[in-house]
Amino acid sequence: MLKRTAHAAIAGALALGAVAIAAPAGAADHGNPSLVRTDKGVVRGTVTDTVRSFEGIPYAAPPIGELRWAPTAPAKRWRGVRNATEPGAACPQTGSVPPVGSRSDDEDCLFVNVTTPRKAAGKARPVMVYLHGGDHTDGSGAMYGAQRLAAEGDVVVVTVNYRLAALGYLAHPDLEQRGESGNYGFLDQQAALRWVQRNAAAFGGDPDDVTLFGESAGGYSTCAHMVAPSSAGLFDRVILQSAPCTADMGRRERPAALDQGRATVAALQQEHPGKDWRTAPVDRLVNGFGTGPEYGPVYGGTLLPRTPQEAFASGQFNKVPVLQGINRYEERGRVYGFELQKKAMAQDPAAQIDQADYDRHLKDVFKEQAPAVAAQYPVSAFGNSPALALGAALTDGNWARPSVDSGRALSRHVPTHTYEFADNEVPWYSDAQYQKPGFDVGAAHMFELPYLFGLDAYEPLTPAQQGLSHEMIRIWTHFARTGKAGWKPTTQAAPNVQSLASGPGGVHPVDFAKDHRYDFWKSLR
Repeated sequence: MLKRTAHAAIAGALALGAVAIAAPAGAADHGNPSLVRTDKGVVRGTVTDTVRSFEGIPYAAPPIGELRWAPTAPAKRWRGVRNATEPGAACPQTGSVPPVGSRSDDEDCLFVNVTTPRKAAGKARPVMVYLHGGDHTDGSGAMYGAQRLAAEGDVVVVTVNYRLAALGYLAHPDLEQRGESGNYGFLDQQAALRWVQRNAAAFGGDPDDVTLFGESAGGYSTCAHMVAPSSAGLFDRVILQSAPCTADMGRRERPAALDQGRATVAALQQEHPGKDWRTAPVDRLVNGFGTGPEYGPVYGGTLLPRTPQEAFASGQFNKVPVLQGINRYEERGRVYGFELQKKAMAQDPAAQIDQADYDRHLKDVFKEQAPAVAAQYPVSAFGNSPALALGAALTDGNWARPSVDSGRALSRHVPTHTYEFADNEVPWYSDAQYQKPGFDVGAAHMFELPYLFGLDAYEPLTPAQQGLSHEMIRIWTHFARTGKAGWKPTTQAAPNVQSLASGPGGVHPVDFAKDHRYDFWKSLR
């Protein structure tokens, strides 16, 4: 604990105004399982036969007024018992894509949700802290029901809200403090991790056994914590879902982020001449999932002096065991989005991706390398489906290649295990407006999530999918306890990837590099 406390103190000093560590939290009086005493006051949660859940607990002050675009500030204490039976507000977002987020304009949004097993434990449980995805523009912690994960895995699960879009990641010279701007959402995540250090024990968790995990934007945020000096000591293991740390898409460097911020501020000033742009209405500071500026952690400043590529190459990062992986058909979801756009533009519900679309998208993404990619991924090799051919090329180039590279870079320094989520019959979206496309989507981006969490956005799991869900929860929580996944670790010589699919023999080793044509993609560099 002495080492952990020292790390936390150093992290607080470096994090531009982080809070001081408070007195230890403890269980509430009288043994009432619905009551927990946190470091800021008592909360009352919900108790079921399997779990206790506590929602909407403030881990920081509302980032409003002078605290907008300011380092995360400490939450205030409260008197009496605070109701924690319902989620707090999601951070401001458009909610334009319902499976990803829901509309919110409430900046008072810095909350955590805690789910812990109902049964008593002989010792403190591992803690798993989840950072949600959503392009750094959408999503909330409360979307991810953690009852199954907590109860089956016998772990404490914490899900986190953090500032999004321009409110969370706007870099601009007028906002600079100590050579830093644009990482407010990241600072929120650090504050939540420090909240876990102070309060995990009150919920039956072990603050010295914390696994940080996230999917997509949440996974790339996790990459950032791995390389942030001020995040040292705040977690002990990492799980990266659909977020290969060395991928270009997970990186936003300081000069480009400042240029982006200048353009954003210029637009705000043009809309409201003579007014302070810092007081712009919330709806002008958010953008929908996958649209507008690309946001995320900013590298090259005080908090994140090195990119993951630089940090892994030099060994200057927070060295903890890693479980990382992608979904077998990551980009088929993106191709589905292309198809929806085509249907809307053509006003034809029967419109599908064709050869011309395939050629155009390859050129847009791969530029001068598009002819080589087209030769490697001919439509004829994918059942004459331009959609499937495009999905394979985009998945292998944008996700599989950096997954292998990330595994190799990490394995030089820390125990690293790699998986591939490959279930073929995944649950589809529950919202009727999302009709299945004219091609098989399969294990696309985000489709592993209902196997780990309760998510209203997806149809219920079938019995076979429930079996895979049990196995994935076992793997994730076993890793949280031991830092081991149950198969051979990744090495410099071999990725040693485990395929995760339902049915007999669905979990087995695969030749991931061969399946995803790694040598071809490596040759294009």
